[in-house]
This record gives sequence, structure tokens and C-alpha cells, in this order.
Amino acid sequence: MSERTKKILLIVAFIIATFVIAWAIYYLFFRPLVAPPPVAPPVVTPPVGLPAIPPALNVAIPPALNIPPGIRPEIPTIPPAVAVPGPAISYQAIGGITSFQTLVDTSVKNPVLATNGQDLIYYDPPTGFFYTVTPDGQKKLFSDLPFKNVSNSVWSPNKQKVVLEYPDGSKIIYDFAQKKSVTLPSHWKNFTFSNDSNQIAFKDMRLDPENRFISIADTAGGNYHQIERLGKKDQDVYITWSPNNKYVALYRESLDAARSEVFPIGFQGENFRSLIVEGRDLRFIWTPSGNKLIYSVFNSQSNYNPNLWVANASPDFLGTGRNSLDIPTWADKCTFASESVLYCAVPRSLAMGSGFRPDFADTTPDDIYKIDLTAGTKELVAQPLFPTTVDKLMVSEDSKTLYWQEKNTGQIKKMNL
Repeated sequence: MSERTKKILLIVAFIIATFVIAWAIYYLFFRPLVAPPPVAPPVVTPPVGLPAIPPALNVAIPPALNIPPGIRPEIPTIPPAVAVPGPAISYQAIGGITSFQTLVDTSVKNPVLATNGQDLIYYDPPTGFFYTVTPDGQKKLFSDLPFKNVSNSVWSPNKQKVVLEYPDGSKIIYDFAQKKSVTLPSHWKNFTFSNDSNQIAFKDMRLDPENRFISIADTAGGNYHQIERLGKKDQDVYITWSPNNKYVALYRESLDAARSEVFPIGFQGENFRSLIVEGRDLRFIWTPSGNKLIYSVFNSQSNYNPNLWVANASPDFLGTGRNSLDIPTWADKCTFASESVLYCAVPRSLAMGSGFRPDFADTTPDDIYKIDLTAGTKELVAQPLFPTTVDKLMVSEDSKTLYWQEKNTGQIKKMNL
């Protein structure tokens, strides 16, 4: 092979090699990628009817299970909720949470127990009439004429007579039986009736302190009689015609910062024994016979909050048997059901110093306690279902019903005992 032929073959071989290498590079790096043809999704034919339940889930309902008609077996029934026990609510005052009723839903004044021992008598300010209300809520007029703008009323024990006081200081006695009124001097104040309802005791507060007296008169305004000079001791004298007809008033005199001495004032200037009380802000009620006195005072040992005490009150034994009842309330929030049993509204809590500021307890809910003076016991008889603050407490003659006037609404409430 000639030299020229070899050169030609080498050139051809180089050209062929170049084309092969170029094709290989194109194939590996520059040719377009072709996606495989799409695969058609399988055609699913919808089943006719409900799918068959797998054998493992086809559980038969036990024969003992009684499924009410209309409930599908495959829908599980929800068992009824189990009630969580809560405090029981009683319709009678037996020591726990106790329901009560609103007997009069308007604001009234000076409710008192009627002579039948069951009904209440009250004054209705908007109309000026006196009404009676029965334990089942039936109301009727007690007076056949209105008495407008009465600010205070004091009833006789027989509930036939009443002292009516007006904002301008004028005062009358009205006799419902005779339908007659008697005008009283405007300087007479702090009235109380005798036990037979025929006389009144009061403070005669004339302009000159030397002419101020504890006095009595008949309910016609006559037979005026001065009992004891008041002078400037008005604030320390409490007019009270005792149930035993022995005392017409009590006079308090401070002994020291913690104690006071109480002197009963008789109708004939008698020199009775005195009673020492451990505290200030004396408030009291008599037992029905007048032989005992329930009173409240406050001192440092009670955190300056009121505390109830009891003491003998008959002239020969006045002040003996004095004992604390350890009930933190005021005596005028109590009422007697019998000679030895009384009910008291007791605040659930008292801020320290409430003796100085009784208004601290104006919105504090009260519970009801029963106190037996003979047995020396006290017991919680009712926690009212809804918060209520007692202003005046009354109990029916048969001791089956407790009434009270609410402090903030003036409404009359009722609870079964």
C-alpha cells in the first residue's frame, strides 16, 4: 500500500470516528426524553346495593338486647348521663339548703303578725293602705282608708291601734275598731304600747332638756303622766313596756371602755337591781313572759362584732344567769316562738368591726338558727336557697312558718319550719 493510500485511509477513519463520538455525545446528553404513554385508570363499576359486611364484622346482636322499634341496629345507642349527686334542697327548715317563697313582691313597711297568729299586716307605701296577707299569699285590705306618706308605724299588741309617724314630725294614733284618730304632740317619740293596748309610753322631748321626761298616756291622748326625767340622756334610754309590766324603759350607763351598766326604770320610781353588759350597742328583746332578756353587744373579744347574750330579767333576779350564746348577730334579728325557743337570722360572715358599722352586713346573706334557752342548744335550721338578708324576723303562732322582711328589697319572704 502506497504512502498516499495510507494517508487517505487515516483521514477517512478519523472522520468516521468523529461522527461516532459526536453521535454518542448527542445520544447521552442532548436527545429529548420521550414520556411513556399514559396508563388509563381502571374502570370501577359501582356496586349494586349495599356492600357485603365482611364476615369478621358481621356480629349478631345478642338476643337479650331489646332495641326499640325505629332504631337501626348498626347505630350505637348512647347510655343516659349519670346525674352527679348535689346538695339536697328541702322545702322545710331541717338544717340544710332550704327553699322559700316571696309572699309580697313589693317593698312594704313595718310588717307585723296579725292577731290570728298566721297572717301578716303591712303598710303599702304607694297606695297608703294597710293590707293583710295569708300564708298562701292571699291579700286583702286591712284599712278602709289610705294613710299617705307614713314613715313609721308602731302597733298595739291587739293590732287594733297603731301610732303613725309622718316625715314632717306629726303623729297620730288610729283605732281601726272605732275608726277614730287622735293627734299626738310632735315632740313625743319612741313609742311603745302597754300589754293591754290601752296605754302608750314614750319620750316627751320638749325644747328645754329640763322638761324632757319618760312619760305615759292613754291611747286617747289623755291621762298624761311623767315617769322619769330624761334631761340630756335621751340616747342612752330605751323605751320598752316589759311583758311582765314591771319596767317602762332601760337606761344604759358606761362603766369603762368595755362594759356598761343597765338600770331598769319602773312605773313608780322603784330601785331595781342593775345588769352589767360586756360591750356596746345594746339591743334587746324580751321573752314572752318578760322574765328573761336576750340582748346583743360587741367588744374586743368578739372582734367588735355583735354577740348574743341571755340574762334573767325579773326584778328579784335581774342580771343573774347571764350567759353568752355565742351567736354573732344582733338581737333585733331574732324572734321568739315560745318562752324558751327563738329563731335568729345570723350573717354567714362578718367583717371585723361590724358592731361599729352594722351597714357592713346589709348585703351579707343570713342563715337561720334555732336557740333553745332551756336545753341550752343552738342549731342551724336553714341555709336559704338564694341569698337573703333579714331585716325583721317573725314566726307564726303554731311555729310552722317563718316570715321575714328582706333588708334591701323590703319584700316579705316565707319559709316552712
